[in-house]
Amino acid sequence: MAEAVHLKTADAEAMPPKTRLLVDWQVRWAKMARPEQIPAADFSEYGYMAGRGYGKTRIGAEWLGAKAALHRNTYCAVIAPTYADVDKVCFQGESGLLNVIPQGLIKKYNSTDLLLEMKNGTKIRGFTSEKPARLRGPQHQFIWCDELAAWQNAEETWDMAMMGLRLGAKPQVLWTTTPRPVELVRKLIIPKQGRTIITGSTFDNRDNLPDRFFESLEAYEGTTIGRQEIHGELLDPSENAIIKKSWLKLWPAKKPLPAFDWIIMSLDTAYTEATRDKKSGDADYTACSVWGVFQHDGKGYALLLDCWQEQLGMPDLIKRVKKEMNTAYGDDQDVALIKPMYGSAKPLTSGRKPDILLIEDKGSGISLRQMLEREGILAHAYNPGRADKLARLHVVSPVFARRRVFLPESDKFPGKPRVWADPLVAQLCSFSGKGSIKHDDFVDSTTQAMRLMMDKGMLGSLVDKKQEMDKPPPKVIQNPYGQ
Repeated sequence: MAEAVHLKTADAEAMPPKTRLLVDWQVRWAKMARPEQIPAADFSEYGYMAGRGYGKTRIGAEWLGAKAALHRNTYCAVIAPTYADVDKVCFQGESGLLNVIPQGLIKKYNSTDLLLEMKNGTKIRGFTSEKPARLRGPQHQFIWCDELAAWQNAEETWDMAMMGLRLGAKPQVLWTTTPRPVELVRKLIIPKQGRTIITGSTFDNRDNLPDRFFESLEAYEGTTIGRQEIHGELLDPSENAIIKKSWLKLWPAKKPLPAFDWIIMSLDTAYTEATRDKKSGDADYTACSVWGVFQHDGKGYALLLDCWQEQLGMPDLIKRVKKEMNTAYGDDQDVALIKPMYGSAKPLTSGRKPDILLIEDKGSGISLRQMLEREGILAHAYNPGRADKLARLHVVSPVFARRRVFLPESDKFPGKPRVWADPLVAQLCSFSGKGSIKHDDFVDSTTQAMRLMMDKGMLGSLVDKKQEMDKPPPKVIQNPYGQ
């Protein structure tokens, strides 16, 4: 946009009609737009994360429309969650491309193909996150990504779009979205050279919205949805998750390991064709978590000792399991040897090796247990029944809520868990149901380990006996009809 504004100083009468249309349009938008609604001229990636009604769609349409009008014979793209979003909002919406670009600059628009052709030879094609594979191949110089927090295949769509952003000397992408703590948004707000993030609230655009609309918003002030949808705040995903980060305790880095009653190695397996991503073809991850169970003050606790996830075929998975089952945690003096990726440095008679290998009783897990049995390694089968992932997590959530789970503290960053534990914590404290995070393998590995501890009584009672004793006795209702 800024590229065209300087033309207003030229003699309007001497301008060709199309140039005059372009200049008038850009001058008009520059006068009505708030300063933050006009992106800088030079950038690689520009993002707007703001509340509803902020004017995000108008920003995207004005920016992409101007780029298409100023650059001849090039290719641009607009990407939105669904076909209807692309057509009815980004192209034909009140603030869409067809309503901000002067009609004299447009050649034609085909709603079936989501293709807008400019008279200068430039084309703007629409894509949806429902079909990211359609972005495999096309090249673009400018891309506008709208409401990417609502994209169905967010990371795959973004990756395909960025691989095609390769026309011109300085290709650019601008994205607009109402914030949601999905993985792609959290990744795109990390500071990076060439990246600019603008945040804002619905109230920033109050002059252009009816008073009645703001009256209806008063009910949401102070609520989670209000913080997100009105004030454009990117909420910590753990606030909406089943397991809160604040429930996880830290085992001091300099404190020796406790004497473990049990060490459980829990595997969520994947290695067959059935576990491959049907769209990308990538194999799913096998996730492993190792937990030490110990007693303190008459209560049972679990301490995370190790976790990893890898894409492994059957032979490599068996090899890895055999090595991990031979790993010792701690030594005769209870010296901490947490995260011993290649086994204990002490003789293998030192410390304690896993007592239980826990594998889910499903297709891939059944096969693995059978193969390991031939190798002399017996595994405990975990059967979740018909419970889905969310139900399983709800069942074990009291273990976390009662502060019975420890993470090892980092040596380098006091007050934080060790870095290798971050992926497990991120999954566990972000999962809120199917589709809430891209990978949830650590969630499965953890829930089945906690369920085993609960079922076998390893953690004792999760109810504080003193609190139970302090409760008033239940009321006795007399039977008016006697015995």
